[in-house]
Amino acid sequence: MNRQSNGFTATQTHQGFHVTLHDKAEEFEITLKDFNEFANKYAQDTLEGKNLELSEKEEIIFSIWEMVLIPDNTKH
Repeated sequence: MNRQSNGFTATQTHQGFHVTLHDKAEEFEITLKDFNEFANKYAQDTLEGKNLELSEKEEIIFSIWEMVLIPDNTKH
């Protein structure tokens, strides 16, 4: 599976996703462990009423998370 967003392309791997940033010559891996850690942090911060301050990598994790978990036909 290959997902493309405005600022990056994420290609699914056996361990998670390989991310290539469009505006930088940078590539990195996002693992399933990264998703679990992000989900735990997101849930904890939300329960505590904190404003989410995400790093660039966390913003990408969140974006991929939404693309994978929320079907295209979902109405908000």
